[in-house]
Amino acid sequence: MIVAAEVITGGNERHRLEPMAKAATQELERAGIAERAQTILADAGYWNSPQIEVLEAEGTRVLCPPDAYTRKAPTKIRSGPDYEWMRRRLKEAEAEDAYRRRQQIVEPVFAQIKSRQRGSRFTRRGLAACRAEWRLTAATHNLLKLYSAGLRAQTA
Repeated sequence: MIVAAEVITGGNERHRLEPMAKAATQELERAGIAERAQTILADAGYWNSPQIEVLEAEGTRVLCPPDAYTRKAPTKIRSGPDYEWMRRRLKEAEAEDAYRRRQQIVEPVFAQIKSRQRGSRFTRRGLAACRAEWRLTAATHNLLKLYSAGLRAQTA
């Protein structure tokens, strides 16, 4: 299920980690789910030390690699205590398992949207129109999941 959906201009989500975490929390509260997320799994594009610190201070564990998978060693820009702390955390068995599951949780959603809903490109122009289209796509994805789950429950 997609809990929060957003479209941004530019190719970097670096400043979106904390706002997306807060948006997801608000959506869950609106749905009557008062339980806060215990762990946030984000890809390297969301790496932002100050935002990670804020979320950690609020009691949410963040697992976000400071390096993309294409990198084998830290870069000059991505070095220092914050980066090393996260690299150590991601090597812990529990964190490694949780982050590995991220691929099984998140990536199929995009694949399903691209293949089933033919959502590989926006058909509208402008940020507001693309945002509306993406949110409609996310809602449709969720409705299809709920429908499929209902069919499985009926046949079981």
